[in-house]
This record gives sequence, structure tokens and C-alpha cells, in this order.
Amino acid sequence: MRLLLGIAAGLAAVTGISLLFLVPLFLALGPEHALVAGTLQFNTAWIGVALIVSLTAASIGGWIAHRVSDSIGAVFGLIALVLGFGLIDAGYHQWLAPAALALPGQLPWYELLLGLREPLWYDITLPLLMAAFIWVAGSSRQFEQHPDAGRGWLLGGAGSVRQKGGQPR
Repeated sequence: MRLLLGIAAGLAAVTGISLLFLVPLFLALGPEHALVAGTLQFNTAWIGVALIVSLTAASIGGWIAHRVSDSIGAVFGLIALVLGFGLIDAGYHQWLAPAALALPGQLPWYELLLGLREPLWYDITLPLLMAAFIWVAGSSRQFEQHPDAGRGWLLGGAGSVRQKGGQPR
């Protein structure tokens, strides 16, 4: 049960942080500053900000998933969900999203959000980078709690051949 709670808490953190920063920022800037002029594609500045916010959210979500569940399994579960949802979203934006014939100023904001497009490299790279950031943050929490668990036999971790005072560790 704690595993599922950790996954849900991590996913809520990633989603919540991303939505709390990016949606109000888009609404405050408006399409004229977030999109390439006359298109439904995000501009480079927006992609940079979105990348920073998303990777920060992924790091916090990975740490929270492990903190809540006390299990590295929740981190793996969160990674699987982020990769799955991220690649489904990429497929939607690249191949299934309706190609809006209207200009950004002619659509209501909720329809505009559904028709927006990111570059293909960003759509595919973002879930992979987020998974890496979730892993780093979640596994660092693992090492905080069990510093010898992942160090291996050479560095004195579990199964080490080092001896202390003539006795095996």
C-alpha cells in the first residue's frame, strides 16, 4: 500500500508543480510571447523554462515517492508512469493532435492548450530526462537511508571483502 501511495504522491508532486508554474505563466504571458508568431509551436524561451520546471518537478517527485513509500520500487513505478504518459503525450502532439487552421488569437485558451505543439526532439527527450532526474533524486534518498546498500563489494558495501579488526564486516 505504501508503494502505491509513494507513486501517487510522486506523480501528484510532478503534475502539481508543473501545472502550478506553467499554466499560470502561459496565461500571464499569452500566446504572443510563448509561441512562435503565427503558429501553435512553443518558442525556444518557453521550451527552456518548461524544461527547467519539469526537471525540477521530476527531482522533487522522485524524492517524495521514495520518502513516502520508503521503497525504491515507488521510484521505479513513478519512472514507468512518467515515461508512459510522456511518450503517449508525445505521440498525441506529434501525430494525433488536430492541426488547427486558426491562429492562436482566434481560439479559446482551452482549445489552444490542446492544439499546441512542441518540437519532436523535446517531446521525446523530456520524458527520458525526467525519468533520469526521478531516478537520481529517488535513489539519492535510498543512499541517505542506507549508505552501504549500493556501494558494492569493492567499496565496503553489502558483501564486502573488507575486514575490520580481523572479523568480516
